[in-house]
Amino acid sequence: MRTEKWLPLIGLLLVIPLRPVEARPVRAEAQLWYTVTAQGGVGDHFLYYLEAQPRFGKDDARAILRAAGGVRVGQDTSLWLGQGWIPLWVWDGDPALRQGESRLYQQLLYTPKFGQVQGQLRARLEQRFLPGTTEVSHRARVLLRGAHPVAAEGRLSLIVWDEVFYHLNSVAGGPSAGFDMNRIFVGAGWKFGDHSSIEVGYLNVFTRRPSAETDQLIHTLSVSMPFNYM
Repeated sequence: MRTEKWLPLIGLLLVIPLRPVEARPVRAEAQLWYTVTAQGGVGDHFLYYLEAQPRFGKDDARAILRAAGGVRVGQDTSLWLGQGWIPLWVWDGDPALRQGESRLYQQLLYTPKFGQVQGQLRARLEQRFLPGTTEVSHRARVLLRGAHPVAAEGRLSLIVWDEVFYHLNSVAGGPSAGFDMNRIFVGAGWKFGDHSSIEVGYLNVFTRRPSAETDQLIHTLSVSMPFNYM
């Protein structure tokens, strides 16, 4: 089967939970996510990735800091091993650092091109070390993305992506196995040069909260500045 035929199927699977999700009340809020990333090559086969992503909400703020190393296994395919740290600040009372999460992850990245459309398929496994528990939470996440140039000699692009998250195990005092989260982004990207760009758009984040009375819906203004030297 050709790649072009199975990509729509992957896109369908991304937005369908693996088991039915009961409808529950939803708590909505607005946030701002700002992301700066840098990735590039080291020699002919090795790769690096760095990321800083502060997130600002009404009640708290957090930052995701990631670093990873990768290796090319094909023209459009690479394998990665990385680590992340997520400190969290709460605004109630003294706005000091309250808790943090660290995690390891393994990733497959596939970046084919279909005509003018730059595609991306990213499959990631995470081992999350959460505060308040000694168990490791295992989570899988899959992202499907497309960027299509629309104007300014290819410098302006329409970008759409969707990512689904799924907990693989239950942790006492932590996440339960099953559907966790879905993120859908629609926006535009502008290339400043061969290696730098900015992406701005709306990100819809739905999170299942089995231990709470309501699920969470975040209406997010997402601003990203990727620096790509690959």
